[in-house]
Amino acid sequence: MYKKEVYEEMGGFVLHTIFNEDMIMASRTVRAGYEIAYAADARVIHSHKYTYRQQFSRNFDLAVSQVQFHEMFDGVKSESEGIRLVRKTVKYLLAEGKWYLIPDLVLQSGFKFLGYRLGKRYDKLPLWLVKKCSMSPAYWK
Repeated sequence: MYKKEVYEEMGGFVLHTIFNEDMIMASRTVRAGYEIAYAADARVIHSHKYTYRQQFSRNFDLAVSQVQFHEMFDGVKSESEGIRLVRKTVKYLLAEGKWYLIPDLVLQSGFKFLGYRLGKRYDKLPLWLVKKCSMSPAYWK
């Protein structure tokens, strides 16, 4: 949620980005002297479960946006945060007796990581491959 005045002052969401328009807006807002509130008790319910291929593509696009808006993401350590999340999730699953979910977590995480790493190097790839990797091939026209 955004205060309308601040949203308009920041120029709204960036129009030409493949991903992360919310993070780009948050970065602009913080750099302009505003604050972002974190609500740890907020609930978000996702209505989708990505396949491994979709996870790959989503994280490919995420990395592309981080490269394209590098000035906002250079200090972000996505890989180490991802590894930390996987470790915490494994501990949680073991504590809950749901060890059988760990192989899926590892596969999901592996596809995310591979997509992210390839997306970080998208500008060195042929366009046909970039389009195949991306969740949004129309973005590349």
